[in-house]
Amino acid sequence: MIRTGAAIAGALALASAAAAQPSMPVARATDADRLLVGLADEAAGEAIVTLRHDEASNAPTCKAGSVQGGQAIADASCALALKKLGWATAGVDRNGKRQALPRLRIAWTKPDKAGADSDATDEDGLTPISPERWILPADYPGTRAQGASEFILDVAPSGRPTACHITKSAGSDILDRKTCEVLMRSGLFLPALDAQGKPRPAQFRSRLSWAIE
Repeated sequence: MIRTGAAIAGALALASAAAAQPSMPVARATDADRLLVGLADEAAGEAIVTLRHDEASNAPTCKAGSVQGGQAIADASCALALKKLGWATAGVDRNGKRQALPRLRIAWTKPDKAGADSDATDEDGLTPISPERWILPADYPGTRAQGASEFILDVAPSGRPTACHITKSAGSDILDRKTCEVLMRSGLFLPALDAQGKPRPAQFRSRLSWAIE
């Protein structure tokens, strides 16, 4: 269990960011997450997980509710939450009180058997939280330019981006700058884990397409 000041501060930042979202955040479990918790490919569904620190056992606990998809989904959701955020339940606020983590919905979709192309997203062990909310219609910069910016986000163990790099331009400096601006503002992840199961820095690679509809 991580108890360093930096790690706890990161956990509190992640909890605050998730809690600030307009509705319950949704962690979009990846194929790598399935492997991490041993969930079969045919299983799909979602569950709302609640993490707490049990003082008696001095260990994190998880409760799954509103489960869709059966016990396998409930078990996998708690397993993923405990692996990626369980250590954060040991955090305390500036008054020395336990920091309650927000409830989190974890959604599991079946793996894409069609195979990934060269433009596929590489999560590097990260689990995106509500990526559908990262970019809003109001974020479009008001230019007629269209294109796709390919990028790399450096992500801290806290799950928040620390830097954004454009690896292939959309053909517009305005769109490229806006891509990094909104991702740095809104990007949020459950952390990647190292070999010891502790949160580690990671890089999220993907592309953002800007189009006029």
